Amino acid sequence: MASLIRVLDPQSANRIAAGEVVERPVSVIKELVENSLDAGAKHIEIAVEGRGTSLIRVQDDGSGIPAAEMPLAVLRHATSKIRRVEDLDTLSTLGFRGEALPSIASVSRLALTSRPPGEISGRILRLEGGQRVSFDEIGAPVGTTVSVENLFYNAPARLKFLRSDNTEFGLISDVVGRIALAHPEVAFKLTHPEQTVLQTAGRGRLLESIGTVLGKELARRLLPLSLEQGIWSLAGYLSPPDLVRSSRQAVTFIVNGRCVRSPVLMRALEEGYHTLIPVKLHPLAVLHLKLPASEYDVNVHPAKMEVKFAHEQALADFLTAAVRRTLLDAGRGRRNSHCQRQEAETAAGQSGSPPAPGMAAAGQENPSSDVVAAISEQPGLLSLDVSSRDSSGFRQTTPAADMVAETVQPSTIRLPTEPDPMHPPVAFLSAPAEEPSPTPALFAEATGLTGSNLWPLAQVLNTYILATDGRSLVIVDQHAAHERINYERLLREIRGRKTVSQSLLVPVSLELSLREEQALLEHLLDLAKIGFILEYFGPQTYLLRAVPAETPPDAAEHLLRRFLEEILQTGVQPGYERLFETWIYLLACRESVKARESLSIPEMEQLLARLAETENPQTCPHGRPTMIQISRGELERRFYRR
Repeated sequence: MASLIRVLDPQSANRIAAGEVVERPVSVIKELVENSLDAGAKHIEIAVEGRGTSLIRVQDDGSGIPAAEMPLAVLRHATSKIRRVEDLDTLSTLGFRGEALPSIASVSRLALTSRPPGEISGRILRLEGGQRVSFDEIGAPVGTTVSVENLFYNAPARLKFLRSDNTEFGLISDVVGRIALAHPEVAFKLTHPEQTVLQTAGRGRLLESIGTVLGKELARRLLPLSLEQGIWSLAGYLSPPDLVRSSRQAVTFIVNGRCVRSPVLMRALEEGYHTLIPVKLHPLAVLHLKLPASEYDVNVHPAKMEVKFAHEQALADFLTAAVRRTLLDAGRGRRNSHCQRQEAETAAGQSGSPPAPGMAAAGQENPSSDVVAAISEQPGLLSLDVSSRDSSGFRQTTPAADMVAETVQPSTIRLPTEPDPMHPPVAFLSAPAEEPSPTPALFAEATGLTGSNLWPLAQVLNTYILATDGRSLVIVDQHAAHERINYERLLREIRGRKTVSQSLLVPVSLELSLREEQALLEHLLDLAKIGFILEYFGPQTYLLRAVPAETPPDAAEHLLRRFLEEILQTGVQPGYERLFETWIYLLACRESVKARESLSIPEMEQLLARLAETENPQTCPHGRPTMIQISRGELERRFYRR
């Protein structure tokens, strides 16, 4: 009988192991840069060609590798970081398994050059597919240089699933940027291929590194955080409540110098912002956490990105309290500053003298008195009680805090009759008061309703419309329904027509993160087809000179940033059609009536009638349901009538 169990040859075993460590080019750079940091390097240069498969070179000025030990460095499980398993409890290095170099070498052509201090010359070790090719003496600076060429040349399946050059380099720049935030005391330089994409000074100033990686304007708005409690030490920077993003991409956690992913820390951070920022929006943060090595375990994932903590709940409470205290203290500081300004203005008014230079006159500003009020002033973050609508054509009739909207007679409704040239109406036309609302046949067919009419009864929580056809109860999400209406209307109006851009009177300067910049460059031509005209203005800075014709000029920067976040957050490779639909969705969302906005009965009738005319009235463009139906039988069961 033939043997069913076989021992794999070393070459096959190494290539399989490489799949765990070397997932894509960014994995190679992460492992090599961490080795450089463990060697005590103060200057690290990373050069990348294309998407990283042609060439990756990492050069450092660290301690180097003695000539006699270089052949050992490319053997599996050979490491200088630990001697026995108990050393993991006191681990102070980023790497420890001894798998990086052999795994990389097994799927590439690798050259390892190194010279320790005090040596006259260095040595270069060349490997191809994990097999040694040569080992020679060479002139070299102090430190280590690793060159990786033709990555995945012998693993075509891995190569086939890599993404475009800009996408792969975007991941690389993101990881290098995060490592630079974790080690502000080290000078990093990233080039691609001849252009310097990132360069940090290495002066040990975290805020300076944040300005280089994420943008100087953003860094100026961050709040410092510093707190110690027992064995835990937390330091870093947070965004104020009025600076948020639609994804968690701008949050970096660093544990003892290692960038990590941790659902525990993320939940704790967001809990600190609870009630201070809107739901589904996320803060920006760069946080350094220091604690004993025995308090956490990084050996839970091959890439060492995920960690587990010994006392998760206590650590989460500590982080939440630190974030909350920082935000509230900042709010009190703004309130005290406002009070001092008001006192100065009052004194100036009593004395008859004009306000001091730089001091606003009373009534010209309405600054927030605390953190919660500060976020309510930001457009698009919270619903405000206003007297008029935007381009939706609706008019506020009752305060947004009402739990159930008042029923308004048709004779009291006055809808706008003149369109705003800057914000064209969204085709919500008012039906004459004496005419009944249209019969929503398509609406009834799509939802399974059997009645010939669907009419609104009331508005609940200023968010949901209660409607009926006489046989069942339908609850409609007003924002989702209006999004569907606007989405299909904009698609019909814009699709297939010639691109029309509107120039901005004053170009908007956009300072982007490294990954946002790569996403922008990758889709620059498609963005131009949509109507965005951008111009390079400096490192990570672009001028937005024109936007699609339908875009409100005052919202151009906000919508473009949300657009880039959507691209990064989806994790897919969108073509022009997908980008176009994403842009239309953002426009539709902005123009739609929001949750917590009061509607009158005629306005609800219009909303339901327009929804009935759409191709897919049951979901919004992102797939959320626009309505739910409760049958008469379900109501009778709930009231025990059956």
